[in-house]
Amino acid sequence: MILLALRKLWAFIKRDFLIESSYKLGFALDLIGSVFPVLTFFFVGKLIRVEDSPSLARYGGDYFSFALVGIAFTQYSMAALHTFAGTVRRAQTAGVLEAMLSTQTSPQAVILYTSGYSFLMATVHIVFVFALGGLVLDVNFAQANVPAALLTLALAIAAISALGILSATAIVVLKKGDPIEVLIGSVSSLLGGAFFPITVMPDWMQLAALALPITHALEAMRLALFSGATVLELWRELACLGGMALVLLPVSLLAFGRAVEKGRYDGSLMHY
Repeated sequence: MILLALRKLWAFIKRDFLIESSYKLGFALDLIGSVFPVLTFFFVGKLIRVEDSPSLARYGGDYFSFALVGIAFTQYSMAALHTFAGTVRRAQTAGVLEAMLSTQTSPQAVILYTSGYSFLMATVHIVFVFALGGLVLDVNFAQANVPAALLTLALAIAAISALGILSATAIVVLKKGDPIEVLIGSVSSLLGGAFFPITVMPDWMQLAALALPITHALEAMRLALFSGATVLELWRELACLGGMALVLLPVSLLAFGRAVEKGRYDGSLMHY
């Protein structure tokens, strides 16, 4: 069963690679595009001293180190939020959505498999961004607790992917427009703490930020990478991410399955 699932996942990754590789410069331009925000925040970091910003001190790095994690993790967040809805939308406009979701593989499994290539490329981007920061721009990863960081990443992907699957569900139901992706993406960009500590915000905004997976993911990732925090020391953030994933992922998959069943029943899967 596991081997079959891996073979199907590889088939989806291979399909998407063949599609993307037909655009010869696309991947290279994406990597080059990643350089500019990194350099932007590198120079912004020159204006900010840790002693002037006590909220940065607990992460064991300067502002640029803080922002670098936000830049890199945003790649995963956007991949998780966009890839599912984007796949459904492309299949709709190409007229193959019904065929794609009518195979022997369940619709829930299909929607999960479609994310493989996007997450693989997001991994390449995050490695590239960290390598650029560590090897060229003097970000110090000497204290990094890699197992804790990887566990954080896995739980964050699961939790944020659930929101992405709900976005795909909205596409199936609404046919166009995706209020979930727009709302979650905008709110996460503001409240998630990607580019500034949430402690600088008013109390009510900090409380709202705690409802977002990305807030806990970034906190745990920074502490793991720059302060060497262990899994036990990160238990609160990891428990929040795990709880969100445990609740949201089954709910989102169930909702997507119900939306597909309804679309099959009323013949609206092909509409867009």
